[in-house]
Amino acid sequence: MNVLLKNSWKPGLSVLFGVVALLFWGTAYPAHLAYQEQFQLFLFDADYWWERVAVPGGFAEYIAEFLTQFYYYTWAGAAILAVVYVVLQRLVWRLAKEQGAADVYYPLSFLPMMLLWCFMEDENAMLSGTVSLLLALAVSYLCTMVKGTWKRIVYILTALPLLYWTAGAVHFIFMGWVVVREFRLFLKSRSVCEGIGLCGGIGLWGICCPLLASIWVQYPVYRLMTGIGYYRFPVPVLGMEIAIALALVVLPFVMAALPAVKQKKAWYGSLLTVGVALSGWYAVVSGYDPDKEEAMEYDQLVRNKQWQAIIGKAEKRSPTSPFGVTCLNLALGKTGQMGDRMFEFYQNGTEGLLPEFQRDFTSPLPTSEAYYHLGMINTAQRFTFEAMESIPNFNKSGRCFKRLAETNLINGQYEVAAKYLRMLAKTLFYKKWAEETMTYLYNEEKINAHKEWGWLRQIRYTEDFLFSDREVDIMLGLLYQHNHRNRMAFEYMLAYVLQKRDMESFMKYYPLGKHAGYDHIPRSYQEALVYVWTQSHKNFQGMPWSISKRVMQDVTEFAQIYMTQPDAKQLLQSRFGHTYWNYLLLKK
Repeated sequence: MNVLLKNSWKPGLSVLFGVVALLFWGTAYPAHLAYQEQFQLFLFDADYWWERVAVPGGFAEYIAEFLTQFYYYTWAGAAILAVVYVVLQRLVWRLAKEQGAADVYYPLSFLPMMLLWCFMEDENAMLSGTVSLLLALAVSYLCTMVKGTWKRIVYILTALPLLYWTAGAVHFIFMGWVVVREFRLFLKSRSVCEGIGLCGGIGLWGICCPLLASIWVQYPVYRLMTGIGYYRFPVPVLGMEIAIALALVVLPFVMAALPAVKQKKAWYGSLLTVGVALSGWYAVVSGYDPDKEEAMEYDQLVRNKQWQAIIGKAEKRSPTSPFGVTCLNLALGKTGQMGDRMFEFYQNGTEGLLPEFQRDFTSPLPTSEAYYHLGMINTAQRFTFEAMESIPNFNKSGRCFKRLAETNLINGQYEVAAKYLRMLAKTLFYKKWAEETMTYLYNEEKINAHKEWGWLRQIRYTEDFLFSDREVDIMLGLLYQHNHRNRMAFEYMLAYVLQKRDMESFMKYYPLGKHAGYDHIPRSYQEALVYVWTQSHKNFQGMPWSISKRVMQDVTEFAQIYMTQPDAKQLLQSRFGHTYWNYLLLKK
């Protein structure tokens, strides 16, 4: 039994670590994985392959993007990360063991993975960096198998440029590890001068690799020195990246230098395991950003048209960012609940309804979705295209390509739609959809019969005019006037003026709802109508609208508290925080 435990506790820790990583990425951070997948478009295409491998680190980036496409299914992405983490940890241990590290220090081999885990919680940290680390450690481990000084030197001098071209600047990790290892070997053989000369030559050769690459590739030298595809933005090397690199270079030798433990090995091993686990927990928690994950989850739900799931999520905790509120309002509009329930949730003005265009690659996407489902196809297309072209690492987006194919198909721009569909047909997870959609090209009857595209064709604008994002209510009014069955356009129009506190426009637009087919006056409209009425009347007699008794009772109580209570704001917030009156009078 003791022998079995002695042989299995190390693999057992690694498996446990992998399971924890799987559960974290699959349950706590799944939208993060979907976020990564949607901002790339991996193509099974020779040109795509050559485009990637033509730059230093391109091979690792190609492998990483191949794996990232499986993030389409978040549990598959979580499993990939878990396996990669475990393999990296095992390689760190192999390197430490080769230097003579005692088994009791096995838990320390998890420390670099904790740093890497924390770093990858940054939504702009790319998997290509992790794959590059895997290649660097694999090359280092293979170096330990080469026997003979001269054979080893030939291996190192050959591996450095090859590793640099395939994995990028992580070749400095291999170089640093080799320099320390070789110097220790020469120190043991008392050939210090030879060791200094050899290590200096290896270091010089490692530095020359990116300098020589600058002759063939048009990148700034600082980017060739720090890596091209490890981070979505072209920024200088980050502190966390330096910490990970130093840990991978130094830790195997530190573990080997620690004194051997002859007694109470199980106790020391358990103590180290607990210490590393607590350190890892702190690192993961410090990198966790629940607000970003919430926004990504809302965006993922919108992308998958899970409207009820969005509302259910908001009922537990109302979103407060314009990004999340935009997604929630779209879900309310799609389910016909906007007029009744909009002010049950936090609202931050028109920026949470149809935000103005921001020159980035994330915020325009939920806005584009809202415009698309409203029937403003050209505006949706513009927001989607601009978002894709703003991706900092110049990747294309599978999600954006799919939407651009749809908008062009709806508009009858079949050649443009075909261009996007042919690209999507070279992918793994969009291929089936692209091939099916190709059957709609030039087939007006089939498009018109499609549940979504046919409907959007009926409600979209049919006349050209200049779109004004300063007069969104007028744009929505024109859309509704074009087709009165587009109730969502009417609700967005009223929501827009209500959130602007423009009661004059609300009273002008409200009568248009007689064509929308309501069987009752939605709650927020009743609250707005009652408010307008009470500004010029002392009672409810003669009101021309069917206002419920509950709304009349509530507005009476609201007015009494508002006019008489010294702490009215706090009391009204607790009792009437879900009403339009609270938004109108108490929210800034």
